[in-house]
Amino acid sequence: MNILVTGGFGNIGVAAVNECLGRGHSVSVFEVRTKRTEKLARRFAKRNVRVFFGDLRKVEDLFPAAVAQDAVIHLAAILPPLSDARPDLCAAVNVGGTANLVHALQTSTPRAALVQVSSASVMGPTQKRSPPLRPSDPLAPTDAYSRSKIEAEALVAASGLRQCILRLAAVMPSVVNLPYLLGMIKVVFDIPLDARCEIVLDLDVAHALVSAAENLLGSGEMDGKRGFIAGGRAQGCQMMTRDMIIASFLPMGLGLPDESLFPPEPDSYYLDWYDTEEAQSILRYQRHTAEQWQAIMMRETRYLRPFIRLFKAGIMEWLERKSPRYGKH
Repeated sequence: MNILVTGGFGNIGVAAVNECLGRGHSVSVFEVRTKRTEKLARRFAKRNVRVFFGDLRKVEDLFPAAVAQDAVIHLAAILPPLSDARPDLCAAVNVGGTANLVHALQTSTPRAALVQVSSASVMGPTQKRSPPLRPSDPLAPTDAYSRSKIEAEALVAASGLRQCILRLAAVMPSVVNLPYLLGMIKVVFDIPLDARCEIVLDLDVAHALVSAAENLLGSGEMDGKRGFIAGGRAQGCQMMTRDMIIASFLPMGLGLPDESLFPPEPDSYYLDWYDTEEAQSILRYQRHTAEQWQAIMMRETRYLRPFIRLFKAGIMEWLERKSPRYGKH
C-alpha cells in the first residue's frame, strides 16, 4: 500500500513512518524544507522513503505528493504555543492546508483514504462533565488551534473521501527530543494539577494511524467515524495531571515545580478521560502501559541524569520562570 504522511518528520510523524515501513508499506512524506527535515530526508531515503518538500498553503505543492497514493495520514499542523502566537498561520495551515489536501485527493486520487489527525482539545474544558468523554459529545473550542481542528474535521467529513477523524489525547514521547520538550514546557504551566488527563505513547498513536489507513482500504469499519486515541484505563493511562507531570519529570531526575505556578481552576484546560472502546476494538492500538512508558523514558534519559543532577536547582528555577505566574505570588 502507498501511504503519504504529511508532517512525517514531526515527533508523531517519524513514529508513523516507521510503523508504515515495519508493516511493509511504501511510504512518502510531505514536509516543509528545513535543515532538520533535509537531514531526516537523507536518512529515510536509505529506507526508500520518498520525500516531497512543499507548503500546505500551496495546493500546487500537494498534487505531486497525492498522485498514486492509496492512503494519507494527515499530521501536518501548527501546534501550540505557535498557534497562539500566530493564529493567522494556524488557520492558513491547519484549515487551508487541509482544504488543499482534500482538493488534491478529490482531483487526482479520489479513491484514496484519508486519516485526519485531530486533537482532544476540540472538546474544550470538560472537568465538570462525567467521564469518559465520547466522540459524539459537544465540541467547545477555546483557542485558535482547537477552532482550526474543528474546521478541518468538517472539511474532511464533507469531502466524500473514505475518511476517519482521530482525536489525540496527551501524546507522550518514546525518544528524547530536546527541542520538542523545550517547546512543551510553556504549555505545561497552562495545565491545572487537579484535573483528569489521559496519556498515550507516540508508538501507540502511530499504530492507530496506520491501522486506520489499512482499515479504510480494507473492511472499512472506520469509514466516517470519529474516535479518540488515548492510552486506556486498563493500561493505567487515565490519571490526574499532577501525576502526569511528575511522571514526565521523574525520569530526568526533576521534581514537580512549585504548585502555585499552575492554574488553580481544574476546568481551565481541555484534557480529560476518553471513551476509546470502539476505536480500540477496531484498531487494537493500546499496546503500552503507563509503567512501560516510564521505563522507556528512564532508559532514554539515562545519559542526561548525571548532568541534570549537577545543575538541578538552576534547571528547576529556569523551568519555573517559564510559568506566566512566576513572580506573582
